[in-house]
Amino acid sequence: MTGPTEHDGLTEFAEELRLLAEAMLERVEPVLRRGAMAGQAEWSSCSWCPLCAAAALVGGEHHDVLAAVAEHGTAIVTVLREALAGVPVEPVLPPEYDPETGAPHHHSAPEGAPTEREGRAKYVGIPVTIKQ
Repeated sequence: MTGPTEHDGLTEFAEELRLLAEAMLERVEPVLRRGAMAGQAEWSSCSWCPLCAAAALVGGEHHDVLAAVAEHGTAIVTVLREALAGVPVEPVLPPEYDPETGAPHHHSAPEGAPTEREGRAKYVGIPVTIKQ
């Protein structure tokens, strides 16, 4: 037989897990939405290689595989958040996107300031020769 304290501890633990999952999903959703939205520089290398997808992710460039994963991930996160809350929830957009339209904010940079693209390191392909 279980006592009332064991049952209460399990209930409290389940509630803590639910709150942790909600907090984690609310932080992951904007990242996935940012990856799924267009407006990034297009990846100029292959569109199927996981290594190139990782390089595009690091370089902040748009890659077809990453966009597909982000779109599906956003849908899954939204469903999980709604299941945990028990009611429909509002999407969590990245801070640089307008909450009403979902479009990115276009702020003009100060004169002479580097743009977001200039501030990042650019991916440079390196030829590799394997000698036997």
